[in-house]
Amino acid sequence: MEPKDPQKTDVLSGATTSPGVHAAAGDDAIGQPGSTADTPTTRIAPHDPESWDPQTAPSGAPGMSPGSGRPRSGGAGSGASGAVDQQGSRVRRPTRRRWPRRAAWTLAVVMVLVAIPVIAWAVDDALTGEKVARNTELAGVPVGGMDEAELAAVVEDLADELPATEVQIDAGDLEFDSTAGDLGVSIDVDATTAAVTDAGARIPVWQRPSNGWGRSSPHAPLPWSWPSTRSRWKPRSTALEGDKRVAPVEPTMKVTEGGADLVAGIDGIRTDSSVVSDALPESLEDVSTPIRIEVERTVVPPSTPDEAVAPLVEQANAIAQRTTTVTAGEQTFELKGADIVHGAQVELTSGDPRLTIADDVVGHQILEQQRAYMNPTGVTFTSSGGGLVPVAGHDAEVCCGEGATRAIVDALIAGEPAVSVPTRTMTAEEGVEWASTLGVKQVVSEFTTPHKCCQGRVTNIHTIADRIRGTLIAPGQTFSVNELTGRRTTDKGYVSAPAIVDGKHVDDVGGGVSQFATTLFNAAFFAGLPIPEYKMHSEYISRYPYAREATLFYPGVDLRIRNDTPYGIVIWPTYTDTSVTVQLWSTPYARGEQTGQSKTSGCGSVTTTRTITYPDRDSETDTFRANYRCV
Repeated sequence: MEPKDPQKTDVLSGATTSPGVHAAAGDDAIGQPGSTADTPTTRIAPHDPESWDPQTAPSGAPGMSPGSGRPRSGGAGSGASGAVDQQGSRVRRPTRRRWPRRAAWTLAVVMVLVAIPVIAWAVDDALTGEKVARNTELAGVPVGGMDEAELAAVVEDLADELPATEVQIDAGDLEFDSTAGDLGVSIDVDATTAAVTDAGARIPVWQRPSNGWGRSSPHAPLPWSWPSTRSRWKPRSTALEGDKRVAPVEPTMKVTEGGADLVAGIDGIRTDSSVVSDALPESLEDVSTPIRIEVERTVVPPSTPDEAVAPLVEQANAIAQRTTTVTAGEQTFELKGADIVHGAQVELTSGDPRLTIADDVVGHQILEQQRAYMNPTGVTFTSSGGGLVPVAGHDAEVCCGEGATRAIVDALIAGEPAVSVPTRTMTAEEGVEWASTLGVKQVVSEFTTPHKCCQGRVTNIHTIADRIRGTLIAPGQTFSVNELTGRRTTDKGYVSAPAIVDGKHVDDVGGGVSQFATTLFNAAFFAGLPIPEYKMHSEYISRYPYAREATLFYPGVDLRIRNDTPYGIVIWPTYTDTSVTVQLWSTPYARGEQTGQSKTSGCGSVTTTRTITYPDRDSETDTFRANYRCV
């Protein structure tokens, strides 16, 4: 064993004790006389109430309650700061701590305060069941505590009021007013009802009690959405903007006598319905408050740029310089591009822009070129019941069949010099039906010339009259005597008779037919019909009107008459042994009258003036010339 130190130091208090001296926590350590050096020294650490173990504390220890194992309270040695022993040493005394108990009480009070409203809310929530959360407002209308049926009724009332809500649209340079109803705005009743019913579920659990009873921060008014508005949008901007809404103008071309020119497109401007729709609020606080929105008007460019039309203008100018030969069956005629280019237009309706020519323009030119092919089935007229009726001719292939107009236009655009087009069959019956619509109703002009009886020339007059009787001159058609009768021959019933050939009096087959030509000339003269080709005799013959007559000689000397009326004209000659008469049957239209003559007799040059009166346009004059040699 190590030798005992004569003196020990208290490691807790720093006090020094002599051998045999006791140091006890809670009492002054006082040495007892008679103690020995090897008497053990007991040291007690400061008491920690939380770690105190009464089972290990020595019973009867100084400072302890006898038999308890717990520190004594009170007494001279008790206190928070410890005591001083007889030798001036200070001994630390334990301090009893009370804060955990106080904290527990405080926590309990807080929990009770929280639990009371939560329990009350739970009870209220159980009682209200599926009703709307308290303090909920919909567009300014309190709906808290309502069941689903009551809420639906409120929403439906608001839906009925909404159409009258004013909508003010500010489009910058334009302002106009409308209503929600006019703009197609509506409420989805089912969706809005569901949104309000579910509003309570969206409030955090810890906020629900305060939302249910608190008045300092009530639940904000619940705006409702109109999810069906965009899909049911009814654009009204066109009517609202009036003349402020300008549609874009597509580029095109303008055709004049000088050619085709590009007309540039122009931008439009409008208040787009989608812009207005996007600017509308997605919810409302109050249906009685006007809705004001600001939008920008949309500049709308043409759908086709100018650059896409410019090549078509060049194409039209090229067409004006072309001529295409059109063949339809046995018919052949020419179409000049210059005559139809005024019908050229830009088509923008299908895909890329393309050049077209109006069908009616092409059709008109086809009709003009087909004048020689009028009455293709060869309809004639005969006398019946005091009037004239059509007689069927024959079937004929005519221009033009389906697709002909398109083929002609394509040929002109492509620069093709010739094109064959489809024909169609016109039946003899169709020809009769067509002729029946031409208005051949009555005599509109008539002229008679006398002659001596029983001469060879009279036979020729009667023969040519019989050949021409019943001939139809269709509207727009030019009739030619030589084309219809051909060369006058004995095979056709003509005989030799006196005639003037190259200024000489000779006998010739067909001599005397000039009297029929003179009679027809005068009938046409007084009917006001154009007479584009005629020739007067080289010397005046007294049985004919002075300077108002015509002669014939095949093939160079012809008489042509053009029908410029909207009706058909039928030539109806009659004769006696001493005269020939030519009637023209039609519907009254124009009337010709001789209104002047440079002289009334004798040889030399003579000019006869005619005035034509029309029912639908101003009067016109034309002149006819004769140059009689002196004999």
